[in-house]
Amino acid sequence: MKQLKAQSLTVTQANHRLILDRINLTINAGEVVALLGANGAGKSTLSSCLAGDTHSLPSVSGEVFLNEIAIKTLSGQALAKQRAVLTQYPSLNFALSVDEVIEMGAYPFPELSTTETTSLVHQAMEWIDITHLQHRPYQELSGGEKQRVQFARILVQLFARYQATENPRYCLLDEPTSSLDPKNQQLLLKVLRRLAHELQLGVLIVLHDVNLAALHCDKLVLLAHGNIIAQGKPEQVLNTQNLETLYGIKGQTIAHPFVEGKVLVVWS
Repeated sequence: MKQLKAQSLTVTQANHRLILDRINLTINAGEVVALLGANGAGKSTLSSCLAGDTHSLPSVSGEVFLNEIAIKTLSGQALAKQRAVLTQYPSLNFALSVDEVIEMGAYPFPELSTTETTSLVHQAMEWIDITHLQHRPYQELSGGEKQRVQFARILVQLFARYQATENPRYCLLDEPTSSLDPKNQQLLLKVLRRLAHELQLGVLIVLHDVNLAALHCDKLVLLAHGNIIAQGKPEQVLNTQNLETLYGIKGQTIAHPFVEGKVLVVWS
């Protein structure tokens, strides 16, 4: 079955401290999965492993499979054509315009024509509502605007020459809403749902906002001390016991006041 899957994934630091302990996790095409946990739980490490980026980790065992192929056997180009990654702190120090930054998402696809690339850039900007920033110097943008531009960049990477009948693609994002205002947080999560549900991509997003995750994600994965303590639909896993194990404080779910069938977490 075509999935992004971790099997018995274990990561330890050089001092033998365990970061991830025999993690088994599957990201299916067509679903948005949120990875939740306290600071230091291992969320970013798990996301990096699923992306195939383990060069900075001292000890990794287990396997990650991308559409039934061991991810460690894939070249950088092959990986870039099948999954896009938005890290927590993307850095760019070159004097580029916004549209030039977004065009970087097309780099793994040298077969694209200039016309095709331009069309993909415009499509990505429209999806995330930044067409008004197109010709602005990237370095002059606010933190939130830069975050949206970087998200548009990976949209280009996901859109490029994609056919829904081929192997599914995957999108992995590490706290992409951290610099965004509430309106743009909602917009970004809605775009991720659209990617998953309309284009049948698999999405994994690391989040700290439990209520954003509960509202927009199909499945939640709760990570504590390097272990998955629960995974499933928001209303199934966001109970008082799991929330206290996850964050060390009491929380309780109530019916969402605006969206039928969704839950909202309130904290003591």
